[in-house]
Amino acid sequence: MTVVTIVLAILAFGFLITAHELGHFVAARVSGVRVNEFWIGMGPAIFHHPMGETEFKLCIFPFGGACVMEGEDEETSDPHCFTKASPWRRMLILVAGAAMNFVVGFLLVLLLSLPTKQAVIPVLASLEPGFASESAEGLLPGDRILSIDGYRVYQTSDVTLTLNLSTDDTYDVVVLRDGQKLQQENVRIPLQHFEADEEGVMRYGLNFTVKDLTIGERLQQAVYTSYNYARVVWVSLRELVTGHVGVKDLSGPVGVTDVLVQTARSSLVSFFMMVAFISINLGVMNLLPLPALDGGRLLFVLIELILRRPVSRKYEAYIHGAGMALLMVLMVYITWQDILRLVAG
Repeated sequence: MTVVTIVLAILAFGFLITAHELGHFVAARVSGVRVNEFWIGMGPAIFHHPMGETEFKLCIFPFGGACVMEGEDEETSDPHCFTKASPWRRMLILVAGAAMNFVVGFLLVLLLSLPTKQAVIPVLASLEPGFASESAEGLLPGDRILSIDGYRVYQTSDVTLTLNLSTDDTYDVVVLRDGQKLQQENVRIPLQHFEADEEGVMRYGLNFTVKDLTIGERLQQAVYTSYNYARVVWVSLRELVTGHVGVKDLSGPVGVTDVLVQTARSSLVSFFMMVAFISINLGVMNLLPLPALDGGRLLFVLIELILRRPVSRKYEAYIHGAGMALLMVLMVYITWQDILRLVAG
């Protein structure tokens, strides 16, 4: 079973990267840009076949992929090269990879959500005896939690995420009570033991409502889940910038594959939900305005639109080259940390 889950995880990760590059490929062809090569995997090619203007390659290592466009990183006189396309067409091509990851992620979430007939929604069914803030000025059964400390709540997982990330136990909570939106300030929601607990588990004392879902509500839950997967990236980046987590806590392909393997051992539903989560995360990360990423290239196109002239291709190439070098150093470090974690545990 271990071999099967490892192979499944590697194929899933490779599929997500291939889907990303396929987005670039389709957008490039629609935009009239020549695609010289399309790789599935990385390293030496074990199979290659020309189709039209494009050489398709299947490479030995399943991690990675590429859509190599004419004139993407160098000047060329070919009228069908990437740099000769209009800024709007280049933007479409650059965004298409991430868009494909979003589509794949959402479709997986939707397919997994449709059979689900019930869901736990952020409406308080009850509060544990001894809950610190059960009052008209705090929380009451029947309250629908709309936001916590400004973080919009769509699902109960949003409540857990916000409470877990806080270093305090006092929150500003917006609730919907009897059709009226109320701003409840300084609501204490500590992690604590409750009288009814027999296992000694620390909990917040919030018990949420289980609701039967219509088809429309299942679709809504899929949208909320996909959106929350994207929001997690921004929350994680904020935690990284503020120092609450370090670079050593990040995971690369090795760590992600290990997570997929562990999830596959649990259940296929959890596995494919994790694949959806990673797919949406890949989409968001690739749109960050960092050199060598699609978002970094997109930033240069936006600058070109504002200045009404392109930034020097030479300087742009230098910046992306430096960004790629730093990214490779970071990936080596992250991969080493992933290996150390695997060996340790």
